[in-house]
Amino acid sequence: MEALKSVTRWLGVVATVGMFAVLVMGATVTNTGSAHGCGRSWPLCRGQLIPQFAVSTAIEFSHRAVVGVETMLILALAAGALYLYRGRREIRILAPIMVLFLFVQAGLGAWAVMYPQLAAVLALHFGVSLIAFASVLLTTVFLFEVRGAEALRDRPVPLAFRRLVWVLTLYSYLVVYSGAYVRHANADDACRGWPLCNGTPLPDFHGLVYAAFGHRIAAAVLTVGVAVLFVSAWQRRTQRPDLAFASAGALVLVLGQVLAGAAVVWTGLDLFAALAHAALIGLLFGALTYLCVHVLPREAPVAESEPIRRLRPEVGAVGPSR
Repeated sequence: MEALKSVTRWLGVVATVGMFAVLVMGATVTNTGSAHGCGRSWPLCRGQLIPQFAVSTAIEFSHRAVVGVETMLILALAAGALYLYRGRREIRILAPIMVLFLFVQAGLGAWAVMYPQLAAVLALHFGVSLIAFASVLLTTVFLFEVRGAEALRDRPVPLAFRRLVWVLTLYSYLVVYSGAYVRHANADDACRGWPLCNGTPLPDFHGLVYAAFGHRIAAAVLTVGVAVLFVSAWQRRTQRPDLAFASAGALVLVLGQVLAGAAVVWTGLDLFAALAHAALIGLLFGALTYLCVHVLPREAPVAESEPIRRLRPEVGAVGPSR
């Protein structure tokens, strides 16, 4: 059984890396205009299993190929996790989400290839990919932490802090959607320059300026929110180091994401800046969803079978939660 648990854990690592690659490759397809590199054909590429390659065709085809491999990995991970930990609520929720959003992501991709879509619909694809990535990441983290580190969740946190984590995570998803909409609507140039928009802090609003400027304001609010979260979590670092370090990572990632967004504007939509922007927001969403899980206490039977006193420092050695 221990051998199977070890294999499942490392399968989770491979699946997580693979899903992150799918996320970045999807952004590559969008930012290189390769969405129709395989024509209006799906799941075949230009009606062939292995097509003749142009650059756009190679980009789109490689994305589809990686999704195919990732599908097998996630199905195997879900099966292994459910077999080993079907008694745990986290796995009963995460495993179906992994599989569901993997297929929803593929379905949206197929729909976009075969039929013209509005930018508002196309933007959903990246958001679905984020949820798919986060669910695989959280499953993998669970498989490693179930050996003892998850006992930190038995140490309660204030309701206000828990709400802040969940609100910020949901809000970050809206920020991601607005950014994806800006990209698919080709609104990136509507606000020239950064941090100013068209040379002024408050531009004339018309057309796509609403979308581009609105995304910047939303991203700024998210950055402030993550900074507040970090300060609050860092004050509890003795009792809850998991929350402190995850929030520190989230702060670093949100600042990096802001700089990458600025680089996209400064470089005139440079591909590598755009991919860094997409990659960082994926990691940020992963960090925030990790916090969402860790502010929730474990089920009582689990907490009783694995006493928190196994971890140091002792709960009684720290002050009460603020």
